[in-house]
Amino acid sequence: SSDPNKSVRIHSSFVRIPWFIIGLVVALCIISVLNLHSTSLGATSDVHLRQLGWMVLGFVVMLTVAVLDERLVQEGVWFFYGAVVILLALVLVFGVKVNGATRWLDLGVTRFQPSELAKVAVILALASWFQHAGRPDGYSLRDLVPVAAILGVPMFLILREPDLGHTLMLLFIGGTMVSFEKLERRALIILSVSTVLLAPVIWTTVLRDYQKDRVLTLLDKNTDALGTGWHARQAQVAVGSGGMFGKGHGEGTQVAGGFLPENHNDFVFAHLAEEQGFFGASAVLLLYFLLIIAALQCAGRAKDRFGAGVAVGVAALIFWHVIMNVGMVLNVLPVTGVTLPLLSYGGTSALTVMFAIGLLLNIDKRRSMFRTQID
Repeated sequence: SSDPNKSVRIHSSFVRIPWFIIGLVVALCIISVLNLHSTSLGATSDVHLRQLGWMVLGFVVMLTVAVLDERLVQEGVWFFYGAVVILLALVLVFGVKVNGATRWLDLGVTRFQPSELAKVAVILALASWFQHAGRPDGYSLRDLVPVAAILGVPMFLILREPDLGHTLMLLFIGGTMVSFEKLERRALIILSVSTVLLAPVIWTTVLRDYQKDRVLTLLDKNTDALGTGWHARQAQVAVGSGGMFGKGHGEGTQVAGGFLPENHNDFVFAHLAEEQGFFGASAVLLLYFLLIIAALQCAGRAKDRFGAGVAVGVAALIFWHVIMNVGMVLNVLPVTGVTLPLLSYGGTSALTVMFAIGLLLNIDKRRSMFRTQID
């Protein structure tokens, strides 16, 4: 005879699967493929089909990570972090140089960008460290030295590529995760003052000339309009010409006329806004907002500090990517080459985001199992 209690448990587990998060990811993937199909129309390119292939592989990665045993995830954190650091070092020695930057490893069939994976490695490493080095009374400045090391090593290697965008991304993700922890007042004040004092030092000794030009172009939109400012100017034209309802699928003139550079990756949001208008672009931003809120809800429901830290890190990853990419498109932030999660073309980027979403599903799975055991 059938066991009614078993049926109830199966139904309960099915209901507790975070279908809302999966639905948001599916919606963004569909929009991505359709939008990239539009960019391919005038160029006889199959970029949308390649992206679809990466999305399918990404879903396999996401579901695999989601069902991993939690102990395996936590025990493998430092091995994974170390492997990513080694890959970043290998990029500087054996990497492929494109447009003056060495950011990719050539795997033969495709190129791989370890700086994308570094974001997940940092999230996992920081979450693990905060779990094992808890300070109920707040972290002192000395306590945060390991945090600086966890962030500093990959940041240094990525900056050497050079890749300012991903370097800043690691800093923002790490800073967000630290801000969710309790800090001693003295440590908070010193960190804040140090950040302000280091800004001119970074400007003079760290930033390269072309990176400074991007900032100066942002401050003066008429500076080098045909050079450094060309990307941002054409992106603004694309967004503004879309109006409220857009020009329609495949009707974007900025892409068809070859005016909008990198329209399938860095400036994919500008192309979306041109063809789908204010309402279409706003709908996509709403999907990202809901995904960030869902990640923070996972953090609130997590059964341990590790899960909460990972969820906060994933929320920060999505948030800062959207802010930096859309800000770049609207010319309110410098051009940094940061992609838009799931919408921009790129295999490593898509797999990394799917990996991060898989961690969210894993955290929610653990929460559901923990609650089932209590019940």
